Amino acid sequence: MRNATEMRRPWAEALAFLMVSMAAGCGEARPPAPSVPVVAAKAENAVAGDGRLPPAKQVHVKTPDGLSIAVQEWGNPKGPEVLFIHGLSQSHLSWAPQIESSLAKDFRLVTYDLRGHGVSDKPIETKYYEEARRWGDELRAVIEGAGLRRPVVVGWSLGGVVILDYLRAYGDAGLGGIVFVDAVTRFDRALLGEMPPLWSEDLSTRLGAMRQFLRDCFVVPPPPAEFETMLMYNAMVPVEVQGAVGRIPLDGADESLRALLVPALVIHGAEDRHAKVAMATRTASLVRGARLSVYEGVGHAPFYEARERFNAELAGFLREVNGGREGVGKK
Repeated sequence: MRNATEMRRPWAEALAFLMVSMAAGCGEARPPAPSVPVVAAKAENAVAGDGRLPPAKQVHVKTPDGLSIAVQEWGNPKGPEVLFIHGLSQSHLSWAPQIESSLAKDFRLVTYDLRGHGVSDKPIETKYYEEARRWGDELRAVIEGAGLRRPVVVGWSLGGVVILDYLRAYGDAGLGGIVFVDAVTRFDRALLGEMPPLWSEDLSTRLGAMRQFLRDCFVVPPPPAEFETMLMYNAMVPVEVQGAVGRIPLDGADESLRALLVPALVIHGAEDRHAKVAMATRTASLVRGARLSVYEGVGHAPFYEARERFNAELAGFLREVNGGREGVGKK
């Protein structure tokens, strides 16, 4: 007999497909093709405009609370490691501008779908999302399951909360560095924008909130085909997740930031509608030696809107953390 997670997933995926069909026009929308598992892939194999990424090495890791988390790997398997954590309602596909870039030539790029997102497990019991330790344990399971030694962790938006949950449980000894990208590090209305009601049980209200939430991530809207892909994976996230994440306790988060010893970079879009620049300045002020980089004219997703600058800045930070080392064995 199927459990609640297995029963819920087809409905979430059907809703996502329906939304894209409505946005694109009947007959045009197609569900994304599954990735083909390989050890490494080159960005040149990407198919532009249809939401697909280069083939990835894929694994599923188990968390201490029994969830299956989807992990993907691209790039140079011998290069310095970077682990990307996406934001609320997003997926590993959010990092396409990095996966498809020259970063893949020099660095080992690892992504994963947070619990309740993408192709990871989606239990509907809110305890799986409200309890902070679960998110930190999940990140630890991904690091160990992917065989990462001391990765630089890049956390976008909700990814900042996940990093804090990890730090409170395990400290920073297992990390090479941290990049906070428009990251939430405190639940404070003075530091956050207005959140559309993603948790609404009224379907029309929720769908409108989804569209608005996604639009508010950008100053310049993505092309329609890319926006449709984003809308599709946003729609896969159960309503229970949306309502629960705001209740994740962040007690002791400031102390964890003050205790950081690894290098830290704080990147933030000046026009962010979800997390105000004051969030970034506060984070940078708490972390000793942190570098703050504000992107003028950019919204909540600088890695997308200002991808060239972001990728160059990330590459520079990775080389600094790794003593100037790029891909081992690079010709």
